[in-house]
Amino acid sequence: MTVRNLDFLFRPRSVAVVAEAAEQGCYADVVLRNLATGGFSGAVTQVTAKKHSVFGIGAHVHLSELVTAPDHSIVCAPLRDVAGIVVELGGRGTRAVIVGPSLREKLSETQVAEARKAILDAARPQLVRVLGPGSGGLLVPAARLNASVSPVMAGRGKIALVVQSAAIAAAALDRAASKGIGFSVVVHLCAALDIDLADVLDWLAEDPETEAILVQFEVAPAGRKFMSAARAAARNKPVVAMRGEHLDCRQGQSLPFRSDDVYEAALRRAGWIRIDTLEDLFDAAAAMARVRPLRGERLAIVGNGRGLGRIAATTLLKYGGRLARLAPQTAQKLSGLMRTGAPPDNPLALPPDLSPAGWTAALEALAADTGIDAMLTVYSPSPFAAGTEVAAAIGAAAAQTAKNIFSCWVGGSAMQEAQQVAAAKGLLAHDSPEKAIGIFLGIVNYERNRELLLQMPPSVAEEFLPDLDGARAAVAEALDAGAGMLPPRAARQLLLAYGIESEEATPAGNIDEAVGAADASGYPVDIALALASDVEHALAARELRSPEDIRIAVRGLRARARKEFPGIRVSGYRLRPSIARSGLPALRLGVADDAVFGPVIYLGEAGGESRNRVVLPPLNRRLAMDLVARGGFAREAAEDERETLETELATVLVRLSQLLTDIDEITAIELDPIHVETTGVVARGRHIHVEKRGRRVGFRRFAIRPYPKELEQHIDWRGRKLLIRPIRPEDETTLADLIASLDPEDSRMRFFGTMRKLPRSQLARFTQIDYDREIALVAIERDDYGVERSLGEARMVADPDNRLAEFAILVASDVKGGGLGRRLMESLIDCARKRGIGELHGETLSENQRMQDLARKLGFTLKTGPGVVEMHLPLHPPAPLGRTE
Repeated sequence: MTVRNLDFLFRPRSVAVVAEAAEQGCYADVVLRNLATGGFSGAVTQVTAKKHSVFGIGAHVHLSELVTAPDHSIVCAPLRDVAGIVVELGGRGTRAVIVGPSLREKLSETQVAEARKAILDAARPQLVRVLGPGSGGLLVPAARLNASVSPVMAGRGKIALVVQSAAIAAAALDRAASKGIGFSVVVHLCAALDIDLADVLDWLAEDPETEAILVQFEVAPAGRKFMSAARAAARNKPVVAMRGEHLDCRQGQSLPFRSDDVYEAALRRAGWIRIDTLEDLFDAAAAMARVRPLRGERLAIVGNGRGLGRIAATTLLKYGGRLARLAPQTAQKLSGLMRTGAPPDNPLALPPDLSPAGWTAALEALAADTGIDAMLTVYSPSPFAAGTEVAAAIGAAAAQTAKNIFSCWVGGSAMQEAQQVAAAKGLLAHDSPEKAIGIFLGIVNYERNRELLLQMPPSVAEEFLPDLDGARAAVAEALDAGAGMLPPRAARQLLLAYGIESEEATPAGNIDEAVGAADASGYPVDIALALASDVEHALAARELRSPEDIRIAVRGLRARARKEFPGIRVSGYRLRPSIARSGLPALRLGVADDAVFGPVIYLGEAGGESRNRVVLPPLNRRLAMDLVARGGFAREAAEDERETLETELATVLVRLSQLLTDIDEITAIELDPIHVETTGVVARGRHIHVEKRGRRVGFRRFAIRPYPKELEQHIDWRGRKLLIRPIRPEDETTLADLIASLDPEDSRMRFFGTMRKLPRSQLARFTQIDYDREIALVAIERDDYGVERSLGEARMVADPDNRLAEFAILVASDVKGGGLGRRLMESLIDCARKRGIGELHGETLSENQRMQDLARKLGFTLKTGPGVVEMHLPLHPPAPLGRTE
């Protein structure tokens, strides 16, 4: 993950188009025309890489004749020639290249792979960034840069559009232009040989011109890289993704979930919203351009009749939305407009002949209600008031409130003009209640997903103490014996080490004993064959409700055994209850590896016939409860037991997640069935797969790195009890207080200028960090009332290659000089060394002698420059340069 040299791609001062005779016309012609008509103010050069070229659009120069290297170049050449062009451009100082499609070249898969590798090898020495091959280019409207094949020049706006399909980009730009929606950046990734989705997200996350990001993609790069960039982007900016359903083509694999479900879980965890259709993409762009921050989920619906309002309300409730309840004072205000004896309600049906001014008054009354977070107006053609006049009245009400007012205009041509008026007033205007509710709920889900984004599950168990020695002994015994699956006794020992109960099935030697055991335990029961030599199999029957059911099932199972396992004797039967004592259906819980995102935890109905719900580890209780609630696994339980059952199920999910964190050798788990009781969860069937690991990887195999609790340390500093720990999202207030408390001179030394207050977005950026990329250690003191104060902070941000990490340190003015800064820096250096970072680097003002003295004591080398002093501390020899995944 790297943004290195991407400024040359998105903010170039000069551009070159390199084209050859074999690639003349088409792509090169269009790009040159777009650069000219777009109004780009920088230099544009037409270049040929060969001495003799018939590239005939105006004057051109040879690569060797370039006097000044362009910041970025668009290469229109056969794929096999691109590497040589990149070498020459890189040697002359170009740092970004867009490789367009090669339209006349027919290469085998092997030749394509060789050409792609050659391009990467050519780019790496000079750190030239490559977009493509096959990219349709990019647009930066603020710079009037249209370095693309798009026939439409995007208007300037605050939305970034990132696509893997050039056709979708063209459609979105055309639709956006018709709606008056602009963009900050539009980029077509295509093959993403070097610059991929994660890299672009990283750059956009820090781009001040971008306030929201719209993404269309099919496949993510490496899961951990993608999740790190996706979560970083979503911390300050809403991100909406279009990724349609895809068929799984996994030859030879049988996974308990679909790849689409894993992507859905990943996007939720990243704080993104997913949409499924092109129409949704257009609607999302409009919503991003016009919607205000949502303060809650309670919606008031207003219509010029009852029918449409009820349709909207029904749709809202069907998909998990909340109707607002009108406050008594609001109802009183509205009563004068209603002209009926019935009290106003939600949805609110206004009189058909109400004037536009009456609409404004009604919406102002609703907007003043603190129990209402947003409003939706639903209007159909009326003989009493023109839709355009009502649209203007709604716009007037919207201008007087910070709350969102969504508008819906149901009808045909009579309502189109009203939609246009509403849109001109800055309102979201839709043509059906269902679409309007869909947009509202999308925004609600965004806020819910942001809560998931802020969750930081720890790397070390907090709510229970696992028996790590017992767990590792159980796994080691099986691996030493050469087993790929834990035997029943070892599997039970492993689960018990994490507080997960496991019960053996009841054995029976013959059918009569099986019937007797079922009569004693109660029906329904599941029955499975026991084969000689403990042969593994899936021969079982579920939910048998009588002795006759058992006898019929056994005959069928024995017939299958003779066919599938000829010569293997049936040695008996195993029985277990089909459902829990709580009455809940049996469930299936497990872990399997996804090709992109690594370990995935799944939960569903026992037997594997239904679609499982999935979640990415690591988990804490909040994340586990979200999965349980979305699956509705306890919805059939008695109301007085439901919360307890959901809590027990969430507890097991958290413990299973911790097991994966602690025990590397676990590759897959299937607990099928499990029974959820008010006293806990019981695993009645268990299959746990293991394999030897060359080195410990722990949570590094997860797509999301957990909160590094192992870095926490309690210290006694000058008689005060402090906790040095990694920063967390809830530290936003304490960090703001720390910065506000600084003396002006201390603030200048840290920020190279007086800084008493950071913007909310910057505070979020500093506290909601990705522990895979950076670490910020804070020194926390807690008073007698439990109120926390941050006395200092030291942070580092590593580059993608782990070669260099930039560090900074801040200590409260009233405690400086007491050695706290040194304690923080020593902890930070130790962390950097353990992570394999090559060198720590920082800068300080030349007059900051205190920082320079500390750096010397810690072993840093100092280099004085104009006004600043650079500080370097080598930790490890540099590794070979290469892209990290």
